Amino acid sequence: MYQLMNNSNNAFYLIEVEDGKIVGFVSGVISIRGFYKEFFKKNFIKGTVYLLPKLLKPVTMRKTLETLFYPAKKENDLPDAELLSIVVEENYQGKGVARKLFIKLVDEFKTRGVFRFKVVVGSNLIAACRFYEKNGWSL
Repeated sequence: MYQLMNNSNNAFYLIEVEDGKIVGFVSGVISIRGFYKEFFKKNFIKGTVYLLPKLLKPVTMRKTLETLFYPAKKENDLPDAELLSIVVEENYQGKGVARKLFIKLVDEFKTRGVFRFKVVVGSNLIAACRFYEKNGWSL
């Protein structure tokens, strides 16, 4: 998925480097629906081979299907653009790396003409919820 983001008009990822080492990344999409269509159009066989074993496990089937069909749900007036993920290497957590990545994400969205985007985070991810609240998002 992240390889496709390199050449996608619908998605992107950005990295944070410290001491010559990648310590985190953030990814975003202009349109999750558009990105998934693009992904499966270019990677149908690979995507099917990857997802099929996951769909056969009842434990992960629900989550996988929820992720795949989530873009079909149009909720209220939420924007199409979305932060997909922020990942920071464990040794660099709590040192402002996620904040730097978040700022880079906002700037990249603005560069692409996107001024509103959504963040979807599980309510059980307490640290993530705190991070977004601290950065001005309401949950």
